[in-house]
Amino acid sequence: MKKLLITLAFGGLLFAMNHGQTNDPDLQLALNGKFKQAFSGFEKRCMNKNDGYACGMVGYMLDKGIGGIEKNHKEAIKYYKKGCELKDADSCTLLGYYEYKQGNTKKAKELLNKACKLGNKDACKYLNKF
Repeated sequence: MKKLLITLAFGGLLFAMNHGQTNDPDLQLALNGKFKQAFSGFEKRCMNKNDGYACGMVGYMLDKGIGGIEKNHKEAIKYYKKGCELKDADSCTLLGYYEYKQGNTKKAKELLNKACKLGNKDACKYLNKF
């Protein structure tokens, strides 16, 4: 499970990093090492525009403490929850992982099922293992 979700979390970011191309201005800032500016942009989009992807990115940056962003797991979960509510499949998948780690398999299944329905193929595959 852990390996699967780490792969999911890094997949999109690594693809963009390896290719150096993205249409997302905040992700481009992050790829250029301007993490605090990227964080600020993602946070504004999450809060002001209800952008689920941006919420998930804020959560991820907080969760991992990327680029000088202070690591804060509790805050990261809040952003993942908002991202999932806004139908970001990766946010739902990461929340499912945390629920699984906490021993709440029922909630983990619900979140992974939602992520699967939102198009996250890895969440779909993992659901078959329950």
